[in-house]
Amino acid sequence: MKQQLRYILYVLVLMAVGMQDAYNQKYDRHWLGKFYNREVADVYMALMRFEESHIEFDTFVDPENVFWQRGNIAMSDAEGNLQFYTNGNVVVSWDHRVMLGGKGFNQGSSSDDFGTYAGDTVLNTPYNPYTYMVIPDPDSAHIYYLLHSFVIETGDTILRIYSDRMQISKIDMSARNGRGRVVYKNRTLDNERMAVTFTLVRHGNGRDWWLILRKLGALEYKALLLRRDSVIQTVRSSIPGLSTEEFDFENWGITIGGLLVPSLDGTMLVDHFGRGYAKWMHFDRCSGEVSLIDTINTGYVPFDREECPPDPYIDSAPFDYFYFSPSGRYLYGVGWGGFAQWDLQAEDIGASRIRLSRALRPMDDFQNPRCTAGGSAAFGYGPDGKLYNLMRATHHVIPYPDERGLDCGICVAHENPPSCLGVPYYLFSGYYPNYRLGPLDGS
Repeated sequence: MKQQLRYILYVLVLMAVGMQDAYNQKYDRHWLGKFYNREVADVYMALMRFEESHIEFDTFVDPENVFWQRGNIAMSDAEGNLQFYTNGNVVVSWDHRVMLGGKGFNQGSSSDDFGTYAGDTVLNTPYNPYTYMVIPDPDSAHIYYLLHSFVIETGDTILRIYSDRMQISKIDMSARNGRGRVVYKNRTLDNERMAVTFTLVRHGNGRDWWLILRKLGALEYKALLLRRDSVIQTVRSSIPGLSTEEFDFENWGITIGGLLVPSLDGTMLVDHFGRGYAKWMHFDRCSGEVSLIDTINTGYVPFDREECPPDPYIDSAPFDYFYFSPSGRYLYGVGWGGFAQWDLQAEDIGASRIRLSRALRPMDDFQNPRCTAGGSAAFGYGPDGKLYNLMRATHHVIPYPDERGLDCGICVAHENPPSCLGVPYYLFSGYYPNYRLGPLDGS
């Protein structure tokens, strides 16, 4: 407990440091989805744009028929002008045409986009969600880097999904009169077998990026320091005192495939440790070292819906995704059983859990609640400071994530039909690093 209190004081000192220099960077201003216009049987894009005080939505026909069933990333420049978007396998410019060189990513992986026609990619299919992210070049306003795992799926074995290597691809938006081109793709940054998901945190200098990977046992971490597109340092960390020897198939599944999530100030990480537990860790933005603060018993929550019973063989569920509040005080979790919040300053963090909703129900294409289990995805912060949990037609929003319990103002999709965003579109939480994280004082 004393270790936790010391760390909390450390975080509070650093929270406000280094944020203002990069505050106006709007690389994550646009989020992307789909709109199915059933009157004319066309598929439209739905572009979600964050304005200063509200969100605007634009729809337009998708000329390339790019699939978005499992998420995407839309990248803007520092001023918030849309540059390109990607589903991890295809890169499309702001003019809604596949960019020059914008196909052929991840060739040979289990989820690549390669068909059989003339040996070229023909499908525009999506890559594995949460296995790719984009960062801007610190010196050139036109250059961006796509970081993406090389995903291998092996079927029903304990090691059923892993990454054989970490890749980088370079995009130059100054080419072709501003429509951009892919300079190179699928370049290997690291070839050690790791978990498929990763995260990115700015170095303490506010320019370079730490690419944080974890080994398949989730007790060893590796941070690669990127200076533009080169690795200039590798830092390994281990988590002593914990063991995964007793993990069964279910526990290995969430540990290998779960998300590694940083706090907005970059000093904390949360990671799964089997089902029902999470590792709360410190990340040093200067040294790249990962260290354990505490393990949190997040537990299971019951399916307690009255009007729509779930599968009778499922009576409770763990939390599948986590995220920190902006200040780092609260931890949010979501799973089939609903939303919850933990107070990281509590003496007993596990006992501080507050349920924020009953079990979830996904929304159908017409945004009617379905009588089945599900209805959650990874969290993502919007530029407006709200915490979003968007997956296709199911839209959850937490407007005040730094408030305790229900004061956070959570809007749960199936309790507020047709949508917590007021639109009937397929949308996805923005999976971005914190672009507004500036340098630490004195770095």
